[in-house]
Order: sequence, then structure tokens, then C-alpha cells
Amino acid sequence: MKKFLLILLVLAAATYWFLPRLDAPQREGRIDVASLAAPVRVLRGSDGIPYLYAESLADALTAQGFLHAQDRLFQLELHRHLAHGRLAEFIGEKGLRNDRIVRLVNIPGFTRQYLQRISEQEREYLQRYVDGINSYVDSRQQEFPLMLGIMGHQVKPWTAEDVLAIIQFRIWSSSVNWRQELLTLKLHDELGADRAAQLAPITVNPDDPRTLPDTVATEAQAALDLKLDLHYDDSLFSEFEPRYAIGSDGWATSPEKSAGDAPVLSGDPHLDARNLPGFWYPMGAVTPELRVVGGSTPGNPGWGIGRNEHIAWTGTNGYADVVDLYLELVDPDNPANYLEGETSIPFTVREEVLRIRDGDAEDGYRTQTMTIRETSRGPVISDHGMSMAEGRVLSLRWSVPLYAGADSGNRELLLATSVDDAIIAISKMATPLNHVVADVQGNIAMVPSGLVPQRSRGDGLLPLQVTGEDNWVRRIPHAEMPLQRNPQRQWVGSTNHRVTPADYPYPYSTHFSPRWRYLRLQQLMQSPTLTAHDHWAANQDVFNTLAQRLRPWLVQLFREDPALTPVAEVLADWKLEDSIDQPGPLIFQSVFRHLATEMFADDMSEELLTDYLDQQYYWGERFLFLLETDDSRWVDDSRTPQVESSDELILRAGRLALAELSDAWGPDPTAWRWGDEHTITFFHPFIPGERAARWLGGGVRPMDGSSETLNRGMYRFSDPYKSRIVDSIRMIVDLSDSDKVLAHFPGGVSERWFDKWNANFVDAWLNREKRYWWFSDQAIEENTDTELLLAP
Repeated sequence: MKKFLLILLVLAAATYWFLPRLDAPQREGRIDVASLAAPVRVLRGSDGIPYLYAESLADALTAQGFLHAQDRLFQLELHRHLAHGRLAEFIGEKGLRNDRIVRLVNIPGFTRQYLQRISEQEREYLQRYVDGINSYVDSRQQEFPLMLGIMGHQVKPWTAEDVLAIIQFRIWSSSVNWRQELLTLKLHDELGADRAAQLAPITVNPDDPRTLPDTVATEAQAALDLKLDLHYDDSLFSEFEPRYAIGSDGWATSPEKSAGDAPVLSGDPHLDARNLPGFWYPMGAVTPELRVVGGSTPGNPGWGIGRNEHIAWTGTNGYADVVDLYLELVDPDNPANYLEGETSIPFTVREEVLRIRDGDAEDGYRTQTMTIRETSRGPVISDHGMSMAEGRVLSLRWSVPLYAGADSGNRELLLATSVDDAIIAISKMATPLNHVVADVQGNIAMVPSGLVPQRSRGDGLLPLQVTGEDNWVRRIPHAEMPLQRNPQRQWVGSTNHRVTPADYPYPYSTHFSPRWRYLRLQQLMQSPTLTAHDHWAANQDVFNTLAQRLRPWLVQLFREDPALTPVAEVLADWKLEDSIDQPGPLIFQSVFRHLATEMFADDMSEELLTDYLDQQYYWGERFLFLLETDDSRWVDDSRTPQVESSDELILRAGRLALAELSDAWGPDPTAWRWGDEHTITFFHPFIPGERAARWLGGGVRPMDGSSETLNRGMYRFSDPYKSRIVDSIRMIVDLSDSDKVLAHFPGGVSERWFDKWNANFVDAWLNREKRYWWFSDQAIEENTDTELLLAP
């Protein structure tokens, strides 16, 4: 027996020693990199974060590309195939939905054209990064990631077109408002124009009381009195797009409100960050032109969030509407044409051949052809996964191909030395974001980006019927975007809420996050002085302001029902924090989910109800308004003879929640825990799923927060309590601290399966542990464990 145990121990030790070396790159010593002009030192500490010392920004970008390839080559290849609409060629059938929408929008075709329009500086910026990727691909095949070998995938050389396509794909993936238009059209078709108008989104800017529901018209003015018989499946929606699209929090305080003598900035972009090793690749760089640390993204040169010696920056999705849908009329006398007013114009037709990895096919691949019709506005999407009334088609128009300039602004932001420089850089950016920036001179700003069309007709909520007149007049000038700079209150912030005032002159968007996270930010910003550690705590705050508003109502009603009294007492004692060890958030979320479902279940088909409730930004504010005004048109359940009130609907939701949670967790509400239901699964994209995640990932873990908290843990109503959208990175930059930034993210530096740096930040992220990324030479040197020299 002892001998057997000894053998097991030896095997375990050998496995522990061997597996990390089975799939490991060289990270010490010297590597020749032909594309460098001068040597680059790469210093890493125990967390694996690389800090580059280069003699030029160009060499730093080349080294960045090399390291992205060394640690994330599978991820790079995944993103390249995503962006070109060739994901099915890479991973098989599962990639088809992505490929269809990418080819339909024609991101590859636009990228080829746009490559000819970019400036020489922009081209050089992209090319130096590409050179670094190719240096790794050309010279280090012996250490390629194990997963690529298992797949039998051959890595081809990269081009600037590949990187530009990834950038365009990410811009497109942040342009999500067109899905809201489809939902609005479906509501009109099923409910009729009047009923659909009653459900139009309410958008609230908490900084402008004139936008509150009780002070504005609460029903949409636009309606579509046209039966289109619309049906569509989910083939237009890629599950990969929401990884880039969903939300974020970002804010900054001025020196007067910060504990130091300079601004403090906080950023936590919200993405689907469940895929290890994470969306972000943390790194720093020091060159004669630049000192920077923050989060880079494989597939893009530069840094998406971070600080240099002069400024700090982060971004949130601003949801400015840069995509419109149009109802087009086919020429009844010539179906090959469409009508532009009275003029009959031929559809432009192109074919896209999709290549699908298939082990049963003769050469390992099969093909599928898409025939795509286009009007002068863009592709006809109703030919794909959709049907409409005869003679009508639905086209899609994206502003980026029309308005994109010669420079992306990313290089300029990286080199900015002031908030004013940053504003100029951001004015060039096509992604519809709200950027928060601060500089060492004490300036702070919230700066929108995006190529937003100025519309003469329509507001982007409902597809517009085509006439002979173009409703896109021009791009809204950046100077007329809703920018905030050095406000009197001494702070700026964005939580994906509406940032336009009530009297903003242009239709900007009808799609924003409900107000709850921003209300909490307003509460926290009431403190006269905030340290970096206060910002860190705020960044990870789980106080639920929606629950704060609804709890008194719930408690009062539940106390009147003997069966619900124990639930009422738990809610009454709850501190309104969505913490994993508390029963309160589980009760509230279950009640809220049942309440929303019960309000609309009698009015919609099951398919429409699921689609509607999964788009919480659409209905969140509207639902609360209907509930609080006791609007019988929606609160009443038409399936029963009596007329229900909001009180009765809340009691029904409470009983349904009690039954659901008692069945799952027993009869004692004090023993229930939010973290038992509200979880997040960290898995590798090569082998997804909860079971695989326990062996080859970060596992299934309890998750704090909710949709309504600054520390995000957003789930779909159709898949309750499974966190999908979370803080993909958390970073606090105190510009008075020249040594470090506070930061962590749910992942690790390396994608390699058995690497100690594959998921080494996950526990710190879940536990809200403070981690530091270094900025000064002294701090970097003091925390260096290994050094690699990249030599030309």
C-alpha cells in the first residue's frame, strides 16, 4: 500500500511539473525578432504582466504584437476569423450565425475599402503591430498553443487588413440599437401600433429632472400602421457580439474632490468575460515618447483603458444610435428593383461563400452560399432568417462606412498629454462610447464618440419607411455631442444611462440603461473627498437602488399575507446589497422577474415575451412606470375576470417567488443565499460549459451584484441568475500616484491550458482583492521576477 501511494505521489508530482511545460512559451533569455529596430526588454512579475522597455513607440507596438501572439495566439486567430466572417471555418457549425451577420453587413468588404482611406500614420501604427505578430508566427511554431495543434489549424501570416477588420467588428458589435428596432417592429406587428406605442422605452437622464417619466410624455408619438407579418429567428444574432457590446461604468473626480492633488479615474467595462483568459491583456510599456500601463486587447495595437504620464482614460458604451433599419418597397412591376420614391432602382446583388469546418466532408470543409441584395442604404436583412409581408423588405444602414475618417483616434489618445488632446482624439473614434478622461493638470471630462447621423426624420426606434428623401443629413458634429468638461459638481460619470438633456436638438438614441447604477454613483459622489481606495470600493459596490425604491412596497404587501410574512421580514432586514451570502437579493430578483413576466404574459406570445424580457434596457423604466401608475391596460391580467391592481400583481409575484425558492432551497428564507443561484462560469472557448469549466477553466463560482449594481452581474431573464455581463476589468487611476494603478480582471495573461497565469486574477476579482499594476521604473524593477530580451 505504501509503495502504491508513493507511486501515486511521484506521478502527481511529475504531472504537476510536466503539464505547465507541455504548453509553455519561452519567457526568459533571448528571442530574435527580425521586425524590431532595436532590442526590447520584457520584465514580468509573479502575476505574469509584461512591462516593455523599448527605444521607440514603433518597437513597443511590434513587441506588443509579438507578446499577444506568444500568450494569446488562439485568441488572435479566433478574433481574426470572427471579424472576417470565417468563424465556421475555424470552429465549425457553431460559428455560422456570426459569419452570416458579418458577411451581411459586409465588414470584410468595407475593411478592404477602408484600408485605402486610412492615413499613413494609421497604417504604420497597424503595421508595426502586425509585424510583431508575424515575427512570432514565422519563428516560434514549436511553441504554438497546444489547442491549435489539436485542432490541426495552420496559422497564416497576418496583415493590416486583419487588424483593421477586428477593429471594425468591435465597432459593429457595440452598435446594438438595431436589435431594438427589430423588437419594436415585432411589437407593432403582434400588438398593433397603439399598444406597441404604450411600451416604447422611457429613457432617463438622472442629471436632468425634465427626463423623468412623470415629467415627460410617456407614450411614443411614432407608430407604424402597417401589418408586416414579421417573423424572424436568431440566425441574425451572433452569440459572440455581446462579448463586446453591453455596458460599463466609468467616472472621474477632480482634484478638489480627490484625496490627492490630481484627479482619480475609475473604469470597469462590462462584457461577457466568462471566456478564459479574458478579453483584456494587461501590460505596460516605456519608450522615449510614452509611459503607459493598462489593458490592451489582442487583435488591436495600443491600450483600450489605462494611463500614461499625462492622462488616464476609460470607456463605457454610450449607445449612440449609429444603425437604422428601413422598410423598403419592392417594385411591383420588377421584383429585381426597389422603389426610391417614384424611381425604380435595381438591387445590387453580391454572393458570399461561407466555408464550414466539417469532419464528414470530403476535404474537411463544406460550403454555403449567401445571396445578398442591397439598396442604397445597405443590405436587405429580411432575406436572411426573416420573413415579411410580400413586397416589403427590411434594409440596414450603418454609419461607419459612410463617415469613417482617415484616423481611428486610438494612436492619438495613447499619446495625448491633456484632456483637450484626448477630446480631439476621441472625436475621430467610430465606436459609440462615452469616454471618461482626466489629466494631471486637474481636468476631467466625459466625452462621447461615434459617428452619429443627424436625422431629419425618425428617431431610430422604429424602422423608417423609405421615401425619395434621405433622412441622414450629416454626421452630428463632435462639438455638438453631449460632452461634459470640468462640471461644477467636480465629477463626471457614465453608466450607459442617457446623457443627453431633455432639450438636446437631435435624435441621439432610444436605447439606454435604466437609471439604477447611475443613481448609486450619484449617492457615492456626495462624499466631499474620495481616495483611490474609496473609488475601488465604489467600483465594486453592490447596493441596489431599484430594490431601495421597491422594497417598502413589497414589505408592506408581503406582511399582509401570512405565507409571505417570513419573506417580508428578510427583505426588511436586508441592507439592499446584492451580496452572495445574503437571502435578500435572491428574493428580490425572483420577485422582480416574476413581476415583470406576470405583467406582460397575458399580452404577448411566448416567443415575443422572451425576446422582450431579455432586452431589459428596452422595458426597465417603462415597466416601473406602468407598475407605479397602476396602468390597468398592462397591470390587469386579461386572462382573469377581475381587474388586477399593481398590489395584486406584486402579491402574485411574491407567491410565485416563494414557491420557486422553497422548492430549490427549502422552506426557511433566512437560509437562502444569492450566491447559491447567482453564479458565473469561467470556461475556455475551446471547450465551453460548466462541466468542462471545473476541469479546464475557472469553474462555476458564486457571483455578487446584479443588473442594477455598479459591480455588475447581469443575467438573461430566459436564463435566470447565470451571470453573463460582468466587470471585464477594474481599474482605478490616481494621477497623483506615479508608482501604480489599482487593477484586476477575471482572467489571466496566458491562454495556455496549464499555465499558472491562465486564470490567476480570477480569485482576486471575485473576492474584490486589491491588486496593483506598476507604472514607475522603480516599482516595475522591484516587482520583476523574469526578464526576456527581444532582439533584432
